[in-house]
Amino acid sequence: MLKVYALFPLLLGGSAFAQTMKYTANLADCKKDKVAVQLTCSHKGSDTAFFNFPMTIPGTYSVLDYGRYISQFKAFDSKGKALKVSKKGNNTFVIIPGNDIASISYIADDSWEEKNKKTKIFEPAGTGFEANNYFYINAGGLFGYFGNEWETAYDLTFKKPSNLNGFTALKQTAVSADQQQFYAKNYHELIDCPILFTSEKEETLNIQDTKVSIASYYAVTDSSGYYVKQKIDSAMLAIDRFVGGKLPVDNYAFLNFVKDYRDIGEILMSGKIGLFDMLKLRKALSGQGFGALEHGNSSSYFLPDFGGHSYAGMIYETAIHEFMHIYTPLNLHSEHIGNFNYTNPVMSKHLWLYEGVTEYFAVQIAMQGNLSTVEETVNGQLKGKIVNAYMYPDSIPFTVMSANVFNKPYSDHYGQVYERGAIMAMLLDIEIMTLTGGKKTLKTVIMDLSKKYGSAHSFSEETFIDELVAAVHPDLKQFFDKYVTGKTPLDIEGGFAKIGIDYKKEQKGMVPIDLLSEKENQVKANRGIVVNGRVTIGKAGSGNIAGFKSGDKVSLDELEKCMKDTQGNYVAEGTMVTLNVERKGQNVPLTFPAKFKEGSIRNVIAISENMTAEQKRLFELWSVGN
Repeated sequence: MLKVYALFPLLLGGSAFAQTMKYTANLADCKKDKVAVQLTCSHKGSDTAFFNFPMTIPGTYSVLDYGRYISQFKAFDSKGKALKVSKKGNNTFVIIPGNDIASISYIADDSWEEKNKKTKIFEPAGTGFEANNYFYINAGGLFGYFGNEWETAYDLTFKKPSNLNGFTALKQTAVSADQQQFYAKNYHELIDCPILFTSEKEETLNIQDTKVSIASYYAVTDSSGYYVKQKIDSAMLAIDRFVGGKLPVDNYAFLNFVKDYRDIGEILMSGKIGLFDMLKLRKALSGQGFGALEHGNSSSYFLPDFGGHSYAGMIYETAIHEFMHIYTPLNLHSEHIGNFNYTNPVMSKHLWLYEGVTEYFAVQIAMQGNLSTVEETVNGQLKGKIVNAYMYPDSIPFTVMSANVFNKPYSDHYGQVYERGAIMAMLLDIEIMTLTGGKKTLKTVIMDLSKKYGSAHSFSEETFIDELVAAVHPDLKQFFDKYVTGKTPLDIEGGFAKIGIDYKKEQKGMVPIDLLSEKENQVKANRGIVVNGRVTIGKAGSGNIAGFKSGDKVSLDELEKCMKDTQGNYVAEGTMVTLNVERKGQNVPLTFPAKFKEGSIRNVIAISENMTAEQKRLFELWSVGN
């Protein structure tokens, strides 16, 4: 989820039930990574009551079963009498009789300590407890609900160590040195607002009328929110330019947990990894769910620090994507999201919208906000996604995969929402610009529909595509019939051509020699180990043309670009080119003659030098914006 990652925002409707669920969680007395929880309520149901924890939450698109981490569950009536309790499945506690329940108590274990890698909850969706140090809370792992009573209000009281403060997008109702209280209007809002208790101070910044807060926990003592704030500030400025108006949220919270992996970083960057090192790497990294989840007006991160404040760059890479979910699906979603069923969820078929469009916007925002050049965007982010998109089977319509993503074989292809989904969104954007003569873009269409619906209203799961088509041009329906609901392979070459970009899936001719090949350049490097976009040279022979030395750290992006001109075309044989490497902590430029060989290269992308007037106009609209 580093690319992985996305938690859909939820509809925050009003409460339909008179009672309020009053919870108390005792963080101050956390033992063995377990938290005692007490619920005070006035539940007047039938003879049998069902108290549930979520099977899943919106956007994770996998079975979580939070109830697995709940133990010592007890229920009492208004007279203090213990009621009969049994457990049904992983997430439901059956209480008999259920017509007079006054209180419930239980112990919640944290999900981060789960040993079974196959059933472990993705960390940004889970819970992590360490007494007097931090508490990373997704509400599904701590608080349950009766039946399907998701509109009930929630009062939360956290007894806490005095050195920790809780940060969340929830409304805070009271605070003292040893206690904090929060309020959620319903279970949807509760699930949508994770909470991080940390001793670190909060960083803040403002984008127009939106307050952005950054709360973090750093396992590394010399880490600082300063580096994260710098990156997020740049991301938010690019978003502000792209949106071009008031953002649909008044406040937004980034919640970051950074784990210490500096010892692992040293091994990864050494370039010399032995058997013992491999075993250590496998033990440390296996099953770790690094990434992020976005919510309505917050996003939560679980990231490693491999050294050199690397976590800041990782947050930066995903922050734009996570933030842009304030449009889809917070303000544009179907009834399956707006009325999400936590016990027996029905999945939406519109992941192409929620994740594909959002990921594409993230790439476009970075390009239009000058965080990356057009060449870096095309031959970096987009090329990588195109390569991965070809791994998706055309025999499975994207909407079918989306609606059935809990089940195999569809679950195997979920990651394609960020790859094929983003490329599909790019082609949709180009088609919209083409059909409307540049009067509309995918951005303007999505913004208009977001304003129409907003967070409190859902579009129809079955008719939304027709509605979007009606907002653009009748011929746009063909695009959806072919590529979104159909099985036609994506026409990447034809789509790029409309905006003056040349693309070939495979091209034969002269191609650069492999600078990281022992056979072609006397260099050994483990391409499978990439840290901060760099690989480390393990061994370099004296005859390698670039002048590499053992231990040099080489950026794969820079390696891709150094043999090309500014338009993305290969330079002539013998042209002196420069590649910057990191050598003993210093940036060192290596200049050498470009060398080529006969061969073929896949996914060749270059900006045309001979665009028509129409291509140039659409290219500018796509790459610069309006």
